[in-house]
Amino acid sequence: MSPVVTAVIVVAAVVLTAVITGVVVSTVQKKSAASTIGSAQDKAREIIDEALKTAESKKRESLLEIKEESIRTKNELDKEIKERRAEAQRYER
Repeated sequence: MSPVVTAVIVVAAVVLTAVITGVVVSTVQKKSAASTIGSAQDKAREIIDEALKTAESKKRESLLEIKEESIRTKNELDKEIKERRAEAQRYER
């Protein structure tokens, strides 16, 4: 073979190798990026789920506190009403 043909074959092989390497690297980077994004999305879902659980728990806790306070207030008002009725009856006699 002549040196020119050999040089053309070598250059073609180098160019072909560069193209194949570029495609392989690009594919690997895309898969890596997709994996990273998928992992980040999973982590985000976990964080959101945990936040929702915490919010629901806080909501239940707040509602319970409000109910307890309402019961205490009702009991105090009932007691005060009883006292006033007793006082009013004492004045009527």
